[in-house]
Amino acid sequence: MAQDHSRVFHLDMIGNLGNQMIEYMVALKFASLVPGCSISNVDLSEWGIVHAPLPSRGAVAAARQQQHIDIPGLAAQMNAGAIQRLEYHGFGQRMENFLDCDFYRRVFVPPFNETLGFGDDVLLCPVRSGDVVDGAAPDYPLTPLKFYADVIAATGLKPVFMGQTGHNAYTDRLRRMFPNAPFLETRGPVRDFETIRQSKNILVGVSTFVWLAAWLSEADNIHLAVSGLFNPMQSPVVDLLPFGDPRYRFHLFPLNYAVDPANLDMAHPAIEPYWRLLPPALLRQQFVAAPRFPRDLADFLAVYDEGYYLADNPDVCSYVKAGFLPDGRKHYAEAGFFERRFPFPLDRGWYALNYPLAAFEVAQGDYADFSHHYLAIGKERGYRAMPDR
Repeated sequence: MAQDHSRVFHLDMIGNLGNQMIEYMVALKFASLVPGCSISNVDLSEWGIVHAPLPSRGAVAAARQQQHIDIPGLAAQMNAGAIQRLEYHGFGQRMENFLDCDFYRRVFVPPFNETLGFGDDVLLCPVRSGDVVDGAAPDYPLTPLKFYADVIAATGLKPVFMGQTGHNAYTDRLRRMFPNAPFLETRGPVRDFETIRQSKNILVGVSTFVWLAAWLSEADNIHLAVSGLFNPMQSPVVDLLPFGDPRYRFHLFPLNYAVDPANLDMAHPAIEPYWRLLPPALLRQQFVAAPRFPRDLADFLAVYDEGYYLADNPDVCSYVKAGFLPDGRKHYAEAGFFERRFPFPLDRGWYALNYPLAAFEVAQGDYADFSHHYLAIGKERGYRAMPDR
C-alpha cells in the first residue's frame, strides 16, 4: 500500500532538460523552507535524480503561473498546515526562486569523471540553433554573428563553437565568418552541459540550458547577451540576470525577436549599432527605474480599440459575454493598463525590426513597451504601429 506523505511538492515537469533542471531547483528552494517536505514526480535520470510520484492527503494548492511562484507564502501555508500538497506547473525562471548556486553545484553531479571544458585562452560559444532557427519562438532570437566578433575582438580569446552546430542557414553563416574556429557537434546534453560548466570564458546567447550551465560554472568571465528572453523589458515575467555576480559581463541588446533565417541579413545589421556592454549597477538601475518616461492612461484610452482588445484578450472577452463587465474598455482602464496589455493593434516584431532605435529605447527602460513608445514619441517621428496590409 502506498505511503501517504504529509507534505509534498509535486512537480509537473515541462520543457527540455535545462528547463526541467530549473524546475527542480524551484522545488528544492521550496523544500528548504518546509521541514519534512517530499519532492514528487521528478525524472532527471541523466543526473541520477529521480523522485517517484507521491500520493498525499489533505488540502492541495496549485501554482500555475509560467514564471512566478510565491515560494515564501506557499511554504508558510504548508508549515501552518493550511495545505499539505503543492502542485507546480511552470518554468520558474526567476532568480528569487533559487537557492545559492553553490548548493545546486552539489546537486547536479555529472555521472562521469572527465575534463571537458576549455581554459583561459578560449571563448566558448555554445550555439542554440536547431530548434529555433526557423524563428518560431519569438523570444529566442539567434545571436548575431557580429556580436560574437565584437566579444572575440574585445577579449582577444580564441572562439570555439559547440552544441547545435549542424548545418543550417545560421550555422553556415557562422562557419563562413569564423573559418578557422572549431565547431564541435553535440556530445549529448550532460557532456555539453559539463563542457560549458568547466570552461573559463563563456558567451551566453538566448538559451536557458546554456544560461544554467554558465551560472553553475566557476568561469572567470561570462558574457551574457541581455537579449530576447533575458531582457526584462521584453519578457518581464523572466528574471535571469545575476546582478552582484562578478563573473558576468552584461551586453544590453535592443528588443529583438526571432526571425526567419532569410531575414537575418536585415535584422542583425539593424541592431548592430545599439548593443553595448553596461556596468551591472547601471543596467540594474535602468530596469528598476523603468519606464523613465511615465505613461498616461488618457493617452491610451484615446486610441483604445474595443474589437482588437477583446480579440487579443479572450479572458476579458469571456467576462464581457458573461455580463461581468459592460465592455473591454472598463477592464482596460481598471486593470489592463496596469497589466501592460495593448489597447490597440501594434506588431511588436515588425516595429522592433523596422525601428531599431525604438527597440533600444524600450530595452534600456525609457518606455514601458512599444505601445508606450509609439504614443509618446513614435507617432511624432512618423513611425507606424503596423505594416501596410
